[in-house]
Amino acid sequence: MKRVILLRHASANNQKFNQKIDHEKPLDSVGENDCKNLSYWLKKSHIDIDLVMTSNAKRAEQTSELVFSALKVTVEKNANLYLCSYEDILSSLKKINEKLNNVVIVGHEPSISDTMRALVGSIRPDLEKGLHSLYLPCTMSFIFFNVKSWNDLKEKEGLLEGYLSPETLKMQNEKN
Repeated sequence: MKRVILLRHASANNQKFNQKIDHEKPLDSVGENDCKNLSYWLKKSHIDIDLVMTSNAKRAEQTSELVFSALKVTVEKNANLYLCSYEDILSSLKKINEKLNNVVIVGHEPSISDTMRALVGSIRPDLEKGLHSLYLPCTMSFIFFNVKSWNDLKEKEGLLEGYLSPETLKMQNEKN
């Protein structure tokens, strides 16, 4: 059994940055706060994560650090995850060590939402809206595959078993 967790980097500072230096955009205060909330939720929920593969863009690296450092998960930078297609993400997934079962990809739009839509073939009914919503910054989706090998991942064979946005986390925190 394999699980792909897709995380769009958190909200970034768009002031003073243009296309030429897009790679260097840092997180803004909203993004930093959303990362801390997500990290807390992941730790509290005891989500198994074996590896995090992150784009090497500054905002993706910062997201990975803030979300996963408290969980003591291995984070690998991957330049191929910056400005890539879902095919590039799928190719990266197929190269993962077979001993690992739960992998996070931290990347950018539109490749993260394109990957989710390409991989998901079935969905929990309560998550249908997430499949067709905008994939906002610091949103995470959980896709389960009933396969033993990463090389066996195929489009439309995953089950969307979770979809978590910063708004969802805020609502959950207000209930508690």
